[in-house]
Amino acid sequence: MSLTALGLMMLFGQARPQVLADLESIEQQVDALSGQVEDLRTRAAAVEAERDSTRAALDAAEASLTGRRDATITRLRTFYRLKRRGIARLLFDAESPTELRRRVHYLLAVIRADDALARAFSEGLASRQAAAAKLDADQAALAGVEADLQARLAALESERGRRVSLVRDVQSRPELAARVLRERGEAAIALDASIRTVEATAPSSPGEAAGFRAAKGQLPPPVRGAVVRPFGPYKDPNTGADATSLGIDYAAPLGTPFRAVFDGVVTRSGWLRGYGQIVMLQHGPYTTLYAHANGLRVAQGQSVQKGDVLGLVGNTGLVEDADARLHFELRYNNTPQDPDAWLGGP
Repeated sequence: MSLTALGLMMLFGQARPQVLADLESIEQQVDALSGQVEDLRTRAAAVEAERDSTRAALDAAEASLTGRRDATITRLRTFYRLKRRGIARLLFDAESPTELRRRVHYLLAVIRADDALARAFSEGLASRQAAAAKLDADQAALAGVEADLQARLAALESERGRRVSLVRDVQSRPELAARVLRERGEAAIALDASIRTVEATAPSSPGEAAGFRAAKGQLPPPVRGAVVRPFGPYKDPNTGADATSLGIDYAAPLGTPFRAVFDGVVTRSGWLRGYGQIVMLQHGPYTTLYAHANGLRVAQGQSVQKGDVLGLVGNTGLVEDADARLHFELRYNNTPQDPDAWLGGP
């Protein structure tokens, strides 16, 4: 590296914190906001369904009330005519005690029916009023959720814009890209240390190692997609500097599930600077690493089987926002292996 480039890096380093730290912070914020957006969308759908249910209840109450209103009006008109004629005359016009008892019985039945009808009408009116009030409350709740959702979406777009700007800044400024290469080297050293710690503490058996070794050349690929960066040396496209890929990179549509290539235990699931969201599996002395994910589906300590979904292909880490990659590494006693020699299964 030239003294000029080194001086630019030192100058830039004084003006700005680590690039990959910046990128990881932005991506974690994007991930958190994405989760909030999904939660709010789910809540909005639930509130909307509740509102529709309330509206249906209101319509039913209106229909029931209309029917009861018509029956009540008919009864009131009948009662009005009876009153004008005179209830006493209606009763005492009876020509015999038997006829009088029959008329009293019928009149009491009419009064009881009218009383029940009046109560039902009052209950229907109250039901309609309660449904109308709840509908208003549901509408207000939905408006609040939608406003919150729009605010979160705006924040999410802002953070995504910051991420795109940072990645493009790295691509357009050689001194910044050189700094990122150095930081990625530091991240790889940290990953080595993490794997060594796991290997030193994780129990394994000769059978476990033999099982994985016997699958060489037959492991299924973690995802279907074109290999856009093979294992081994390459030229960094932003600086022209020599670099080494410790795994292979697949291009696949954003959100494509990626899967475990063999049975194992999750020893890491989360963020790793420069790699984005990662899953690391232990298979005795063998380790497989899956990086640049958008959304993980397993947790540390979890046992997984070959073919289990570990997460979704994404663009976290130093990946173009429009791209989606899965970085896959395979190591034996922490020594990187060319995954191509191990893959070949369906």
